[in-house]
Amino acid sequence: MKSRPLNPYWLLVAALTVFAVAPLTYPGFFQADSGFLPAFNAAHLDEAPNWGRAPDPVRGEGKLPYLLVGWLADPPYRAVKWGYGLAFVLGALGIYAWTRRWLGDRGGALAAAVYTYLPWHLATVYVRGAYAEAWLWAIWPFLFWAIDRLRERRFLVATVVGLPLLAASLWTQMGLTIFLAFGLFMTICLQTRKLSAWKWAALLFFVGGVVVAVLILPLQKARIPFDEHFLYPYQLVSAAWGEGLYFQLGLAAMGLTLVAAALLPRGGPDLRQALRFWLVILLVLVLLTLPLSALVWRVIGLDDLLTYPWQLLALTGLPLAFLAGSVVRLDDRLGALPAWAGLLGLVLLASYPYLAPHFTQVDPGPEPVAMFQADGADAPQLMILEAQIAPPTALTPTLTLTLTWQAVAPVEADYTVFVHLLDAADTKVAQRDTRPCDGACPTDTWLPGAILVDRYELSLPPAAPEPDRLAVGLYVLESGERAAVVGRDDKTVYLDVP
Repeated sequence: MKSRPLNPYWLLVAALTVFAVAPLTYPGFFQADSGFLPAFNAAHLDEAPNWGRAPDPVRGEGKLPYLLVGWLADPPYRAVKWGYGLAFVLGALGIYAWTRRWLGDRGGALAAAVYTYLPWHLATVYVRGAYAEAWLWAIWPFLFWAIDRLRERRFLVATVVGLPLLAASLWTQMGLTIFLAFGLFMTICLQTRKLSAWKWAALLFFVGGVVVAVLILPLQKARIPFDEHFLYPYQLVSAAWGEGLYFQLGLAAMGLTLVAAALLPRGGPDLRQALRFWLVILLVLVLLTLPLSALVWRVIGLDDLLTYPWQLLALTGLPLAFLAGSVVRLDDRLGALPAWAGLLGLVLLASYPYLAPHFTQVDPGPEPVAMFQADGADAPQLMILEAQIAPPTALTPTLTLTLTWQAVAPVEADYTVFVHLLDAADTKVAQRDTRPCDGACPTDTWLPGAILVDRYELSLPPAAPEPDRLAVGLYVLESGERAAVVGRDDKTVYLDVP
């Protein structure tokens, strides 16, 4: 029996991810909003994904992405980079596997490139550092591939592949997956117009998911005001790049989607129906991120599934990829060389400005020295990644403490750092109280993910006893209120003097 040759488009699709994966080959880590928290979760698999954070089973991350790569490499941040890279490649291959039967090999390859290089996809990894969501981008295309097998009456394949993938998605990020269930249910109905039994099964599954969500939601902890984080329409098309988040849907993706909408009458009946379906899904998802949908969110009562409404942008990747790739099927001239190669080049070039993360070669080890959070907060805002102490000598009776800080959430307070030098009897020998960088970089200006190295010098008085350890902490100068230290009741970090 002759074996079938490997379709070269699979290799092309995998190769097209090289520019998205390339920043991960940097020898250090990158400074995303989540900082080194994903690496610490990978180092503490027994406590992941809530290491350093309060558990949030619906809105928070699931454990599966950490289990998949936690054993791959050491140090832990390298394992996380492997995970991000695998997610990029698997997501591209999944989109190609799903769309090639609709759009052909070249349409599927174009859809995979669009999906990989969507600005929000790149931001999920390199700006937000949302490790679990990055894996959702890898899982979801294969879910829709499984659903499409219903069109071929391959029910066993759809079930055996689809149900484990759905479970994996729920174990990765439950809140977004429940929203995905809407799309899955409607897709099943679209694919099984004459299979009433499957429609009823899908409906029962969907209703069961909603019931579970309703039972879970009252158990959710309070979180930031949802209504304050809707997007303005201009943010969806703005090419702004700088500090903080950006929410662009993608110049190439939106342009090709508009071309697909204009060419819609040229498609066959099945393709036209699928394109209309995905256009509606895309429009609904976009509208749900805008302020005009605030009333809808209050009515449906599902805002507790997400932390921010703009998290739904993750779901726009599927319709955008399908619609953008369809231009090749709708107009044969766009699928011929050199036009098709030009479209691939356009997708890559349009995304290139978003492939410039900020890097660091700091290796924090399996956990930080300390984590600080405001009193009453349920998650840390600041971490000490490294602490280096240069003890005093006979020639230089000055102790120097070098702290490497990282913010992992916005910091509202303008903290002062206190450094107390203690002897063996815990008597204070010397102290230094100062805002970071001698006041030049106050903590309330630190952006999530930012790493800052600061030095604190303490001069010992003559005939001072031998220094034993340092006491370090944060407080608000006006009120004297100290920041809490995770794992300690006295709100102080102690460092031994070598």
